[in-house]
Amino acid sequence: MLPMGRKHKYSNGKRRKPCVIVGGVKKYFARTASVNVDDYHFEIKQEVVNELISNAQCEGNELCGVLMGSQVGHNYYRISKISPPCVRSHTRCGCERDAAMANQFIEKDYNQSEHTRFYIGEWHTHPEDNPTPSAIDYSSIKDNYQTASLVVPFLLMIIVGTKSFHISIYDGDKFIKVEPELV
Repeated sequence: MLPMGRKHKYSNGKRRKPCVIVGGVKKYFARTASVNVDDYHFEIKQEVVNELISNAQCEGNELCGVLMGSQVGHNYYRISKISPPCVRSHTRCGCERDAAMANQFIEKDYNQSEHTRFYIGEWHTHPEDNPTPSAIDYSSIKDNYQTASLVVPFLLMIIVGTKSFHISIYDGDKFIKVEPELV
């Protein structure tokens, strides 16, 4: 089973120079720069939590999709929407995301939000109570970080278990577990 990897429609596998838009001005950052997680704050909307819970894998196959977010202050980010499952193929313990379906969702949501929401990460399910990322999960996020067009200097990964979530960011160097504030 292939990883849940995502290829942006404008990606040809080459690395892109990422940027953050602050006050309408693009500020570029190095993909290899580490993010000090203490400088960043995350929140997650209750509706997002509810949707993630509704996708929990109590039985059946894994599901996967993308996370949309917005910047709500200096280094303050909100996970504000998830895609419906974007599945190309899946098994009980693996999911390959349909990149075309995910990209359609990203583009549509970006336009509907008047360019305030953007791709901020990935979500998928695990058939376990308290999910732990697999080597494939880590590898997929690292690959996405290098190839996707990013607006932020990190990627979020949410793994939905049957009783809890695993939420972490990848900053180009390491994975850091985070606990977003519920809003």
